[in-house]
Amino acid sequence: MKDTFSPQSVRTSNDLPLPIIQVWDGVLVLPLLGALDANQAQDLSETLLRKIVETGSGVVILDVTGVPSIEAGAAKSLVDTVSAARLLGSDVLIVGLHTRTALTFVHLGVDPAQLPTETTVARGMRAAFARVGLEVVARKSTIAAQPGVAITP
Repeated sequence: MKDTFSPQSVRTSNDLPLPIIQVWDGVLVLPLLGALDANQAQDLSETLLRKIVETGSGVVILDVTGVPSIEAGAAKSLVDTVSAARLLGSDVLIVGLHTRTALTFVHLGVDPAQLPTETTVARGMRAAFARVGLEVVARKSTIAAQPGVAITP
């Protein structure tokens, strides 16, 4: 029997802990998988806000790359979570929005200025680090150049 994976098979729910990861002092990442409904979004909000207070984090990256769609109620809850996080002194960057999800926010009348986004996790990490005063810098290659081979970072 072949195992198959579908985004709907992995969900954020009451019986699964949310993987809120502190990737750096002041920076949290919360990756989500599967469709997100209003109840799950409410649980996410409460857990994330507690973690922000507990860690004193100033930036949260909410990675929705693995979320193909968000119900309208869940989208509203995420907007409320972003607002509440701001009141706690933390910025939330949403990364990895899919077209359908972006349209859900637009149909709800969400002002894009209310919802800071980045296209990828890498860009979100770079923005988060910049917000806490860090910079991502590429290192020079440690491989010795061979005759006729150009190495560029």
